[in-house]
Amino acid sequence: MSSRRSTVVMPTGDPRMPDKVTALPEEKVNQDDLPPDWMAILSLIFGICGLWLRYKWAAWGALFTCIASLANMKPAEIDFKQVAASVTFAIMGLVMNYAAPQPKGAAAAPA
Repeated sequence: MSSRRSTVVMPTGDPRMPDKVTALPEEKVNQDDLPPDWMAILSLIFGICGLWLRYKWAAWGALFTCIASLANMKPAEIDFKQVAASVTFAIMGLVMNYAAPQPKGAAAAPA
């Protein structure tokens, strides 16, 4: 057997055809047809549980899901009221769990 290598000769010109390039039309998206943002909904649910029921894990979950929701939002689907409510419940849940006075029946946290 011979150990010859086969060489492929590439053309020296650019294989792309600029005259065949067409721009894709931008689709119009109706605001009512957008899917719901599940992370924002979870953030509100966790925030309410953290604030009213004083669950620390729910308050932290609200903060993390709120951050994930904000990071994944597209400019077309930003709703200021929903963002403000989500952030407010997440932060107030943490504040009420850690900075608010403890109920009289609760044991003191170790220092």
